[in-house]
Amino acid sequence: MTSDLFFINESFSLAQKAYDLQEVPVGCVFVFDGLIIGRGHNEVNKTKNPTGHAEFVAIDQANDWCCEKWKKIFKSNFAVMEQTTVYVSLEPCIMCSSALYQLKIKKLLFGAKNLRFGGISSVASNQDYGHEHEIELIPEVCAEKSISLLKKFYDRENPFAPLDKRKVKMEI
Repeated sequence: MTSDLFFINESFSLAQKAYDLQEVPVGCVFVFDGLIIGRGHNEVNKTKNPTGHAEFVAIDQANDWCCEKWKKIFKSNFAVMEQTTVYVSLEPCIMCSSALYQLKIKKLLFGAKNLRFGGISSVASNQDYGHEHEIELIPEVCAEKSISLLKKFYDRENPFAPLDKRKVKMEI
């Protein structure tokens, strides 16, 4: 579990970076054979792309790594993904969960459950995606850390929200 803690903490470092950039604080790390092959944090506001979730950013990097390093050894990127562990600071949403099932990753560790949008175990499961593939799940690793960062994010004003949707901070 020592290496798992190292990699989940790396996902939290990326989540903090997202927070600092005023993005929803989620970070993700893809690990193959003890090596980080992809990492990412939410970039939705920066890129103006609604699919700019941490998991998709990390998937793109992992795919690039597979193409560069392992194309000659493995017949496809899926051979790498089937041996890859993914660490996410928050349970992946339904969109990202579907992608992880399609990639057939081996194992997933995540921070807090995402009771509204969590696509791994909270509101959906592998059967909902038409996949029989089972991902080894280790949920709620450092859940308090995940919840704390999310609370901090949602307590402040979102400068990217439309003006009529922004929270008005009241001081007493």
